[in-house]
Amino acid sequence: MNAPKFNLSMLKNIDFTQLTAIAKQRGVLIGSVLVIVIAPLAAWWFRSGLTDKIEETMSQRVKDFTKMSELSQTEVTVRGATAGQDPKSKVSLNGILIQALQERNHALENELKDVYQAAIEYNQKHHSFIPLKDNQGKDKIIFPKPDQNDVIEEIYFPAIIPAYQALLVDNRTGQAPDSAAVLEAVQRRSSDFILSDLKKKSITEVTDPKELSDLTAALRGARLASLDAKAREISVYLDSSAIAMPQIKKQITPADCFILQWDLWVLQDIFSAIAAGNAGVTDGVISAPVKRIITIAIDPLVLKASATDASAEKPAADPAQSAAEPAKEEEATGEAIMPGSEIAPDYATSMTGLKSCQLYDVRNVKLKLIVATEDMPKVFNAFAQENFMTITQVKMSPVDVFAAARQGYIYGKEPCSEVDMTLETIWFRAWTTLQMPIELKNKLGTRGVDMPVKNNSEQPADQPKDQPKDAASEDSKS
Repeated sequence: MNAPKFNLSMLKNIDFTQLTAIAKQRGVLIGSVLVIVIAPLAAWWFRSGLTDKIEETMSQRVKDFTKMSELSQTEVTVRGATAGQDPKSKVSLNGILIQALQERNHALENELKDVYQAAIEYNQKHHSFIPLKDNQGKDKIIFPKPDQNDVIEEIYFPAIIPAYQALLVDNRTGQAPDSAAVLEAVQRRSSDFILSDLKKKSITEVTDPKELSDLTAALRGARLASLDAKAREISVYLDSSAIAMPQIKKQITPADCFILQWDLWVLQDIFSAIAAGNAGVTDGVISAPVKRIITIAIDPLVLKASATDASAEKPAADPAQSAAEPAKEEEATGEAIMPGSEIAPDYATSMTGLKSCQLYDVRNVKLKLIVATEDMPKVFNAFAQENFMTITQVKMSPVDVFAAARQGYIYGKEPCSEVDMTLETIWFRAWTTLQMPIELKNKLGTRGVDMPVKNNSEQPADQPKDQPKDAASEDSKS
């Protein structure tokens, strides 16, 4: 509300001498009129101006108090709240509280980095590259890039094939005795029994039904003894075609060699889990929970479609290119490793929601095993505790142990089952890509972690000097 305004310039036209005369004659009357009329008007004018000022002041104060009230009831989300504790709280922010929250967030970030680093170290475990030597016994390195004069197949196959074979020997795997070996043992027992027990010179002299029955029992026992001896000297049966062993071929690439090495790491983890399931067994396959490995099939790596398409469309190198103008070194074009980024689960790909991403690769393995039925929980638990393995599919069927014995496999007295399972294994790129060839990095769609520089003045062979540093490397240094 606004006070009325008056034009005081009209006062110049008034004859004050006449007003004075009138005031003397009718002063009392005029005074009374002024009191009755002017006083309320003046009071209304002053009141209206004061009211506007008070309303404006009070409105500002209401805003200030509302802001103070909101600050006193600020909602803060506390990271790392314990179970059953509401992470959101209404508090009054101040300098001390803000500093405490900053310290808490910093501590949690460091804790997450420590957990991530521990996961990488656990994932890598004892996995290492097999040592390589040339024909003269000199140490050689082909990852991430071999020397130009090296013939890769002459360096790699003499090392990788024995490494696969050593894995089988170290885990005491073996095959059922072949029929020729069993027949030889049975024939030896037949000759001994005829000469020593029946006191005959040859089997043609054995005509008595009881003697024939005794001979048959002796031969059956000899066969079972031969099979039993083999079963006790090994930890698990391994079929001859169970594992795809490296095959020698010409013009193998460093990427192919790296995959063979990676497959060896996968096999090492699988045999480690089987050994854990069979721990404490002293009589070999006879009482082992895992009795036979029929197949171990490692699925191929999941490659980026863009990477495979690009390789298909890539033009062939010009054979006329001058040696003085070497081809430009291939550069990594994939995603950088970002440990702090969120990985969205994909349950259409796997029941765990995991699939290969910029942080890790998923390698699935299909196994077919013969397992003692009552020991299945122990075996499944052994796989679950091995290096981020998860059993995603299981199919079981009963096994006829007598039919297996006729084929040379002795499983013992307990019931057994044939188990088909799919394993999901996780491999963190923070360590697998350290020496990974750039060709394979691009096929996987990752920049990975480049080879560390040996010293301040030396640049690794696979990293151009003008190549930007990997984001994960920067993060680990910080």
